[in-house]
Amino acid sequence: MEFHERLKRKRIQNGLTQKELAQLCNTTPRVIQNYELNERKPGFYAIIALCRALHVSSDYLLGLSEE
Repeated sequence: MEFHERLKRKRIQNGLTQKELAQLCNTTPRVIQNYELNERKPGFYAIIALCRALHVSSDYLLGLSEE
């Protein structure tokens, strides 16, 4: 499973909309949508914000582990 799939799965599992996740990450819903559609890749600080908001490790989001 790729980054964009893991991101969307975790967002939904956490009961968050794209707008809510964007607010937690201090970005816009369009940015989250672009990540989930695999149209854009997040930078280092965006990955940190996503991991904190979704309560997952960067290894999981990046596909380096299954946990």
